[in-house]
Amino acid sequence: MTTPVESLPESKLGTKEHWDSVYAREVATYEEIGDEGEVWFGEDSVERMVQFLAEWMQDEHLQSSPYVLDLGTGNGHLLFALLEAQQEEDIEEGTLDATRMLGVDYSPASIQLAQAIGQKRGPEYESVRFEEADLRDDACVKRLREKANHKQGWDIVCDKGTKYDAIALSSQPIHDKLPVDLYVEAVQELTKSPTGDHRGGLFFITSCNFTEQELTAKFGPAGFEVEHVVPTPSFTFGGQKGAVVTTIAFRHVQ
Repeated sequence: MTTPVESLPESKLGTKEHWDSVYAREVATYEEIGDEGEVWFGEDSVERMVQFLAEWMQDEHLQSSPYVLDLGTGNGHLLFALLEAQQEEDIEEGTLDATRMLGVDYSPASIQLAQAIGQKRGPEYESVRFEEADLRDDACVKRLREKANHKQGWDIVCDKGTKYDAIALSSQPIHDKLPVDLYVEAVQELTKSPTGDHRGGLFFITSCNFTEQELTAKFGPAGFEVEHVVPTPSFTFGGQKGAVVTTIAFRHVQ
């Protein structure tokens, strides 16, 4: 069971139709002028995620390249940024294997855009895989889980700030469950569980709509513990302190 948090108002941003339209326009723009599209929540947010993952992978003393899954991949920017960091030696050479990196999105135009960008960037980027996938579909989630670690799930599951926030804006139940609850169940299924002496995988999320407390309340009951809260820009209004975005790394512990 997941813990309810304050719901967001219904919005077109929570519909597949909206994102299909967005990425269809971005594909057309890319084909016309080579613009790779928008970086949601800004480049700084992605840089913070890349920096944390670089340090985390080093501290984990990984025995092999991690399997990395990007949810709501959009134009694939986060995965490409990780590879760039490795090329620039911010991530130790050989840590990441592009063939173990997968970006998924329920918009086919998103996948078309990400694949086109990867092909243009060159061989290593082209090796990153992108697939259309709907996390609201149990069968689809199970297939994704089986693509990593001998069907045991992914070492790193990322949401750079689009998927969870967008899906939380949809209140139309699917099989009597809200889409946001299906998302939490999908993350639980996709992130590698702890086994024996091996620790569970990492779920790494950025959100502009939910606080640290709200995200912890949502994912904690699904078997996740806060591993690290990444510092982000803050503001004070009416005597209350808040953050523009929240970025949290959760460890799958059960």
